[in-house]
Amino acid sequence: MAGFAELDPPEIERLLTFEGPTSEFARGDIIRSEGERELYLLLDGWAASAVVLADGSRQLITANLPGDLLGLPGLAMEEPIDTVVALTPAKVIHISQPQLGALFANSPRLAAIMFLISQEERSLLMERLALTGQASALTNLAALILRLYERNGQVDDAPTASFFMPLTQRELGELIGVSSVHTNSLIKKLRTDGVVSIANRTLTIEDKPRLFQIAGISPWRRSRPGWLQVI
Repeated sequence: MAGFAELDPPEIERLLTFEGPTSEFARGDIIRSEGERELYLLLDGWAASAVVLADGSRQLITANLPGDLLGLPGLAMEEPIDTVVALTPAKVIHISQPQLGALFANSPRLAAIMFLISQEERSLLMERLALTGQASALTNLAALILRLYERNGQVDDAPTASFFMPLTQRELGELIGVSSVHTNSLIKKLRTDGVVSIANRTLTIEDKPRLFQIAGISPWRRSRPGWLQVI
């Protein structure tokens, strides 16, 4: 939340009141089932929001990293359609809906920041949808790698960069809409061309300018809205 505006001490104190019971999950566990309306704050580990279709097939929609609020889109639906699954061992805090309602009623600036976070997520999903529909699979994968790199908090201008990347080839493929076999060939091409390397669940961007060129996207930067200061 501090990515959009500097939080003052009372706001930080109010956020600390959200702390509820914690739960831990193993890789592959369901954190939040389809139709469930609970909210969770992801404290540690990676998760993914997914939609399970009628034939049992699964489509990963987005990867969730520590700090993400899980289940927020489901508040708009009578019957939420997404499932949240742990991609690594994960730890979450339970957040009640009355707590969220109190935040919106008593802390309009924090509520506005949460609105901006939801719009940020929407913008990234719009980008992914456009790439999936119109761009090549290689472009899709390059863009996904860059966004995961940025979401890990790595936004410096160094020519190389490494970050923890636990997604399997199958999971990467689900996120860009291709098979794991196709994903394997795409990763192999990026490796052969000296653009990225992967070892021990660490992905290293060896040639960041080239990766941005392949992805065809601009660096992701949050806005710092001046109007937040006057709420």
